[in-house]
Parts: sequence; structure tokens; C-alpha cells
Amino acid sequence: MRIQRCFTVEGQSPYEGISFRTTTSEIRNPDGSRVGNALEVAVPANWSQVASDILAQKYFRRAGVATVLRAVPQENVPEFLWRHEPDHDALAVLRPEDRFGGETDARQVFDRLAGTWAYWGWKGGYFDTEADAMAYRDEMAYML
Repeated sequence: MRIQRCFTVEGQSPYEGISFRTTTSEIRNPDGSRVGNALEVAVPANWSQVASDILAQKYFRRAGVATVLRAVPQENVPEFLWRHEPDHDALAVLRPEDRFGGETDARQVFDRLAGTWAYWGWKGGYFDTEADAMAYRDEMAYML
């Protein structure tokens, strides 16, 4: 499959030209008790608070995300689609409380989703070239 870029430019971040803002997400029950909150969440600047809350409360991975990752080479898979795992050597020099956490930026979610879908497409043989797989990943990340 050939993928034509509509929103992104090859070699640039899919988020080029998109402004992001930091917000706080807090969900409350009708009685006022707090269900959940996320502080200092980065989202596209034009998103509503409801959209920001949904992303933060439903799609962010809340824990177990290593702050330092390393790519895991995989035969016959382009480098930009390699999966990542915790870099235990780099994590060892950090304070224990700084080693793992949750997602706090919409771009982390967008990259995770678009990268996974592009990886599946690559493994399924859907793309004609690596450039098509990269264009798909970038276009999906932009649209998310």
C-alpha cells in the first residue's frame, strides 16, 4: 500500500506546527468526591477540557512506564518501528522514584498508538516501502 502524506512532511515531527498546552485533569463523582486526577498533562492547545480529561483518565498509562528506554533491534523491521524496553543500566543511576512513572503527554499516547498500528501493518505486509510505513505512522499521529 502506498501512503500519501496529507498533513505531515517527511523528516519533520508529525506535531510540527501543533501547539500544546499543560492542563490538569480531575474527574469527580456527582457528590463531589474525586474519582481521579492527573497533574500537568500536555495536550493539543485547541482541545476542550472534556477531551483532555478523557485522554488523561482513559488512555494514559498510569504507571510502569520507564523514564529511559532503549530500542530492541528486530530483523526485517525498520528501526523507527522497533519496540522499546526499559534501559536498566541507565535507570540504575536514577533515584528509584525517578525510574518509572506514567504517561503525561498526549504525544506519548499518539506515538504509542500510531507506532503500534504501523508496526502491525509492516508485519502484515501492508506497506510497499519503509517510507509508506513512516508516512502512515506520522499521519496517524498527527490526526490523533
